[in-house]
Amino acid sequence: MDPLFPKFFVLAIFLLAHGIAAWRKWYYSKPSVDTITHFLGGLAVGAFIKDWSVAIALILGWEFLEMLLVSKNWKAFREKPLNKVRDVLMGLLGYFIGVDML
Repeated sequence: MDPLFPKFFVLAIFLLAHGIAAWRKWYYSKPSVDTITHFLGGLAVGAFIKDWSVAIALILGWEFLEMLLVSKNWKAFREKPLNKVRDVLMGLLGYFIGVDML
């Protein structure tokens, strides 16, 4: 089997899960899906980026980007601080599992 196949498979699963969640608006009606997509995103990062400092910067950077994207009339990315911490932890968990497995 091609060594890149598992990496792109994980990336495809992440993109599919995120795409369906966004399309079905599950991020608003089922907030727990956010945890799953952050974990899958961390797995995808771990599949392609082996330098942990770059990966952590990307995971933290995404959360800061979410804060910048919040606007008064846009519900997306409006999260409580504890949710942000959970998102980072799930992304890191996914990364550390993915970096070792993929």
